[in-house]
Amino acid sequence: MNSVPLSGLLNLMRTGIYSGCIAIITDEVPTANMMNRLSEKVCQHYRSVSVWNLSNEFSEHALHGDNEMLLVYGLEQFLPDGAVIHSARTRLDIRRNSGMFSIMFLEQTTYKKHFCDSKQPFYLFCDSVEEARVTDLTT
Repeated sequence: MNSVPLSGLLNLMRTGIYSGCIAIITDEVPTANMMNRLSEKVCQHYRSVSVWNLSNEFSEHALHGDNEMLLVYGLEQFLPDGAVIHSARTRLDIRRNSGMFSIMFLEQTTYKKHFCDSKQPFYLFCDSVEEARVTDLTT
C-alpha cells in the first residue's frame, strides 16, 4: 500500500475496501494521550467515536451503544490466547458484522504476537497498515 492520508484510510473503511477493521502498526506502544488526539481527528469523519483501552476494565463502556468508530489499544498487556483477547475479538467481530468500524493500534512486536500466527484469534481478522504509511496520523 502506498502512503495514504488518514481521511483516505477512513474512506476506504467506510466504502468497504477494508472489512470494517484495520490494525495500524505503530513504532511505539500506543498511549491514552495518543488515542485521545486521534479520536479528535476521527470525529471529523464519523458521527461518533469511542476509545477502548483493553487493559482498563472500566473502558468497556466504549463497547456499549452504537459508536460508529471504535479505537482500540492495549493488546500488548495480554497473551494472544488469553480470555481477554478472545472476548475482544468476539466483540469486535460483532461490531464489524453490524456495520460499525474499528481501528486497532499496536506496536510491531504485539502485532506479530496477535496477528501473524494462524493459531491466534486476530489472525486474518482485519487488514493492517504501518503507521508511517498514514501521512497525517500524528500531525
